[in-house]
Amino acid sequence: MMQDFVKTYAGKAATTEEFKTVVEKHMTQEMDLDGNHKMDWFFNEYVYGTQVPSYQMNATFDTGADGTLVMGIKLTQSNVNDTFRMLVPIYLDLPNGMYFMGRARLIGSSTLDQKIPLKGLKERPKAALVNYYDDVLASPN
Repeated sequence: MMQDFVKTYAGKAATTEEFKTVVEKHMTQEMDLDGNHKMDWFFNEYVYGTQVPSYQMNATFDTGADGTLVMGIKLTQSNVNDTFRMLVPIYLDLPNGMYFMGRARLIGSSTLDQKIPLKGLKERPKAALVNYYDDVLASPN
C-alpha cells in the first residue's frame, strides 16, 4: 500500500482523501467493518476524531469436556462513544513465543465475553494479551 502511495504521489502533494483512496484500494476484507469497502470508520476515529480507547482484558484457560483447551476471554473497550469501532488484536504468550490469535471487533464502550476453543494447542499459554505490539492507538493501562 505504501509503495503504491509513494509511487502515485512522488513529487506531488497528496490530500488525506487521496491517501484514504489508496488505503481502500489495498484494504482486506477484515478491515471492511462497515461492509462498504470504505475506511471511513478508521479515518473518522483516528484522523478526524480525537478519541483514544482504553482496553482491559482478562483471560482464563480451562480444559473442556472433550480435553480441548478453552480460553475464556473478557475484553473491554472504554472511553469512546457509541459509534467508535476497532479491530483489537489478541495474542497468546506461548512457551515458544508470541502468537497472533486474531482480532476482536468492538463497537463503543463495550465488553466481549466469550469462550474460545484452542483446538490443537498442546500447552497452556502463559497469558493472553491485548494489543501486545501496540497495533492499535490506545491509552496505556
